[in-house]
Amino acid sequence: MVITATKILFLIAIAFITPMAWSLPGNAIPHKYTIVDNPSEVFAVVVLENGGVIFLWQPAVEKGTAPLLHAEFTTDKKVWTSPTVVIQSLPILSGLCVVQQKSSEEIWLFYSSENSRLSHSLTRRRSRDSGRTWSSSDEICTLDNPLRLDSTAVQKNGTIVLLISSAEAKHVIHYCNGDFKIDTICSNTRTSKPILLSDSDIGLSLYFTDSKHSRRYVRQVSNSANIWSVAEAINLPSAVTEMTPMRTASLCTLGDGRMVTVGNDNVLRTGELSIRFSHDGGRTWPQRHILVSDAPGAYPQLAVDKKGDYHIFYHYKDTIRHGYISEKQVLENTRLNIQPQLENVIQRYNIGHPGKKSKKKLPIPDTPYCVHKRIETNDAAWKAVEKIASAIEAPGVASEITTAIILQEKRKWVGTKDGLYMQSAPTLKFHRYPSHGVNGPLATFITGIAIDSQDVLWVTTPGGLSACDLNGAWRSIRGRDGLPWEELTCITIDADDRLWLGSTRGLIQYCPYGKGRQWYYRAGQRYLPDDNIRDVSLTNNGRTVLALTRKGVGRIDEIPETLYSKAEYLEARFNERHRRLGLASYAHYDDSTLQHWKNSTQASDGLWTSYHITSMSLAYSLTQEQRYRKSAMQGMEALYLLQNITGIKGLVARSIAEVGTSSADAVIGQSSWQKAPDSRYIWRDDISNDQIDGHYMAFYSFFEHIAQFDPIERERIETQVRQVTDYILDNNYTIIDWNGKVTMWGHWEPEYVNGHLGSFAENGLASLQILSFLKTAYYITDDKKYLVHFRNLIEEHGYLSNLQLEKKLFPDELNHSDDQLAAVAYYPILQLEHNPFICNPLHAALQRHGAVESLERNAFFAFLHASINPKLAAIEGGVQTLREFTQDRRNYAMKNTHRTDIVIHPRPNRGGMPVLLEVLPYDEYEFERWNQDPYQPDSDGNGLNEGSGESYLLAYWMARFHGIIAPPTL
Repeated sequence: MVITATKILFLIAIAFITPMAWSLPGNAIPHKYTIVDNPSEVFAVVVLENGGVIFLWQPAVEKGTAPLLHAEFTTDKKVWTSPTVVIQSLPILSGLCVVQQKSSEEIWLFYSSENSRLSHSLTRRRSRDSGRTWSSSDEICTLDNPLRLDSTAVQKNGTIVLLISSAEAKHVIHYCNGDFKIDTICSNTRTSKPILLSDSDIGLSLYFTDSKHSRRYVRQVSNSANIWSVAEAINLPSAVTEMTPMRTASLCTLGDGRMVTVGNDNVLRTGELSIRFSHDGGRTWPQRHILVSDAPGAYPQLAVDKKGDYHIFYHYKDTIRHGYISEKQVLENTRLNIQPQLENVIQRYNIGHPGKKSKKKLPIPDTPYCVHKRIETNDAAWKAVEKIASAIEAPGVASEITTAIILQEKRKWVGTKDGLYMQSAPTLKFHRYPSHGVNGPLATFITGIAIDSQDVLWVTTPGGLSACDLNGAWRSIRGRDGLPWEELTCITIDADDRLWLGSTRGLIQYCPYGKGRQWYYRAGQRYLPDDNIRDVSLTNNGRTVLALTRKGVGRIDEIPETLYSKAEYLEARFNERHRRLGLASYAHYDDSTLQHWKNSTQASDGLWTSYHITSMSLAYSLTQEQRYRKSAMQGMEALYLLQNITGIKGLVARSIAEVGTSSADAVIGQSSWQKAPDSRYIWRDDISNDQIDGHYMAFYSFFEHIAQFDPIERERIETQVRQVTDYILDNNYTIIDWNGKVTMWGHWEPEYVNGHLGSFAENGLASLQILSFLKTAYYITDDKKYLVHFRNLIEEHGYLSNLQLEKKLFPDELNHSDDQLAAVAYYPILQLEHNPFICNPLHAALQRHGAVESLERNAFFAFLHASINPKLAAIEGGVQTLREFTQDRRNYAMKNTHRTDIVIHPRPNRGGMPVLLEVLPYDEYEFERWNQDPYQPDSDGNGLNEGSGESYLLAYWMARFHGIIAPPTL
């Protein structure tokens, strides 16, 4: 190659690598170097086994050939060697990558280019002296169409994997010991230059942006058979201002399971170059540190040396710059200046597991299961049933016959009001069974008999259920054995040996041979027109049960559903009937036709709406279905309305009503309702920590999964977060209402939390809440003043110590509303906090609280716990609760205190109501939201008020997003 004067001047210009300060606002300032002026887009970086860093690049030329230049950075002396030409003449490269062979000093150079034969090739060269000299070229493959080397990765077995793109497709080349194999991944769609990572011995992952996922990265994963998954969106933004896919990040995996990325990830401030960490395999990136504030289009490359320092190479205007920063410097802002003492709770760190350790392999399959649903019917349905005729002739029976005659192998049985009768060969007469009560039926009044497929005789009586096998062995089943009510009136058995038992207090299904749940109690208007069952029969291959009651015929169908199908139904119902000004609302029906309804205000409109916003944000992030995004945005607009309606910047309304509507008419004139500056509305005052809690969970979830990818939405949410948070901080961690007074529950200030005797029961919750609020505000805005307050409350006021006793136990009240508020506050901070000193006590407090919640099978709490520690969370109980959560959300009177299978607690709950020692299945009592007492057995209702179901949606989509529950299977 002939080096022209212009090129000589160019090489002289780049011969001196200039160190300079790397401006990190408010942080430690590491060194930064300008390596290249007027660079091309193609350069490569590799960290050597000896700790050095090599930088290779080609000068920018329009056509022809250009040299390959080399410089090396020694990490001990922190200096760059002068640039040298290591290959005199190469075609203009379209891609360049360097890798070091495992356990070897040899490094390999791969590049793609157009060769002299007008074809396009992928080439390899080798070096044994840290890239100062290179072997002759080995051509790996050649294509007639242009190809580009996009990325490389080295697997644990030493195989080098190269990703190339051609005009038609993307290809992966597995290169080992001189042999290579090319696999085509997919046709070449519009994507950015992909990033290839080796995740395991044989697994690979691709990260890229495409035109279908605006401003975010997606990931494809290969399995052992090199079959690539469907692209999955991850929460790593790409700061593009157009829809054209563009790579704006560099990624690598760390040895401790974390991932790190450097890139332009702020869609609002596209010049920010940040370093971020992921703790969940690249799905979310909660730790963020701004490196440079004015480097748009940085197109960075990242390398990690043996000391754990991060080396970042990036385009800055007409240069390529290099900076390095240690993890200590990256995380400096999250570290505490002092380590506060936790004297009274230090022993709580190792409390053991709160419940049974989960043995389930995740994700848990969402296989179809059957639920019981009441279907409207009439008396004609009963008349159409073919009933077995009652016995007419039973020789020897001296009492009124109450059952049909049935055959158990060679014996016949018939029930009477005076006992059970049996006929056995060779006699033709029936004789009364000699024993009743012990070694026989529980009572002499026999109300029903049936035989199952295993020739077991089942006998119902007013005293309970009895069974006799072919050997004549009897056993009794009563309340202590799980029978919900003992006064039984009839029996029928389906083909799967499941018993339907009629009683004077409802229907009971008993599955004596099945695994899992054996008892299903179906009583009250949710299931039956009346609970006094006179007779029972099965139709539709046993999938329909008809019950003859005093008030007509009741029908219950077994209907298959999945957790997902229930979520889809509830979301559709929510959008159809449960939005009021975008807020979550009950539907109040005029009558049982359910055709006309009204919505009303609630004391915690913002809290319940935040449930729905969070669930839809998670659903959108996981599926990328726009309908979920639209639904979440509609709810967020409603929260913004609550935050802006009062006329006092930062003061949030509890609720809002539109003047002239039924919801406003029901409350207008009440002292707690105020006129809004916008005369169209009135708003409810005395905002509580309950509602603010919900606003911050919605802030985090909406930002994490939606707003951070949209410049307009990001700017809006930053404004709202600042407005609400600053109002709290400016008023000494309190909420000042419109009248200048602190609201009743608007307290997080140290004087109250630590100094007020009445705050002891909730000072741990208050500490958790305000720390979660500040962590969320800092994450969304990058404003370090929130971090200053966060650290001050921990270091100066002991809020981390308070948090350890967030859950108060006996003899304190069991406050389920506070349990729910704790869960809402836990979720954002659990995802965002990874400083070990803060994280460990936080997780210990959560685990302590989980010991109580696991007994309640609270799905929301179980799944937020599983989001950071699935092995210790009560996952099985949470999934069981979701399956029991009824799709019909109407409130019915549900009575259970009469049951024979329960134990009433000797003490009432905080509301003075009787409670159980153990929770019942969630489909056997009235339950709508996670702040309710699951131990309370009875409720009132007429079925004309319908809950909005966002509690289920929140738990379900949280489980889906965090990999606890799988998508549905057919």
